[in-house]
Amino acid sequence: MVGDMVKISRTGSREGVIEDVLPRNNKLLRPPVSNVDQAVVLASVDEPPMDLFLLDRIIISAEAAGLEITICFNKHDLLNERTEENLSQAKDIYKNCGYNVIITSALVGEGLEELKAALQNKISVLAGPSGVGKSTLINKLHPGLQLEVAPVSRKTKKGKHTTRHVELLQLEGNSYVVDTPGFQKLNLNGISSSSLALLFPEISHMQNFCYFKSCYHNAEPECAVKDAVQTGDLAPWRYKHYLTFLKEIREKEKIY
Repeated sequence: MVGDMVKISRTGSREGVIEDVLPRNNKLLRPPVSNVDQAVVLASVDEPPMDLFLLDRIIISAEAAGLEITICFNKHDLLNERTEENLSQAKDIYKNCGYNVIITSALVGEGLEELKAALQNKISVLAGPSGVGKSTLINKLHPGLQLEVAPVSRKTKKGKHTTRHVELLQLEGNSYVVDTPGFQKLNLNGISSSSLALLFPEISHMQNFCYFKSCYHNAEPECAVKDAVQTGDLAPWRYKHYLTFLKEIREKEKIY
């Protein structure tokens, strides 16, 4: 996998043979990469529309792999009355969950220094759907890389695949980023129904107050998580995403 540390035997000045793959600290299956420190999960303010459902799928996959998480909302230059409220609410909710949230615009250079600082001395994987601007942001941080970029389709409002393989890129010093192909779907392989709540920080903090210690925060009575949704202390859309993921994982568990 990209990111693996290996032992090689040199067979020439620029050639070698891999003799052994060293144990991995962690790995992701989508995108396929190992030994990363941080996931920078990207969404766009608009073009393509902000997809918080896919964003949460990527976040919990990164949580399950034990990665640090930074959330980046790109294309802030496209902010308008329709998208401003959505961005403000999402930003506040994710910050309250303890995530580092950065607002950027690759077009005008907004937030690039903050993003650069978040990447400093780390191996970071950039993950998100096609068209959110992963390659464009990397080009702004390191213009010499000249990664291929493409505009979002006016007809479908979806991004075009410009990155076709996973690649480890050096920015400066010990800062590396993994540019990945965009995707529209992500399986939740390797996540159990009993561990799902632990991957939502705000639910994890509340579940100790549930009547049942093994509460799944679904049909159980006297559930602190469901109470928090009713009082507005837990974002309804985050809870809805949790329930959707729980149903999906349980259906897989029945099969296996």
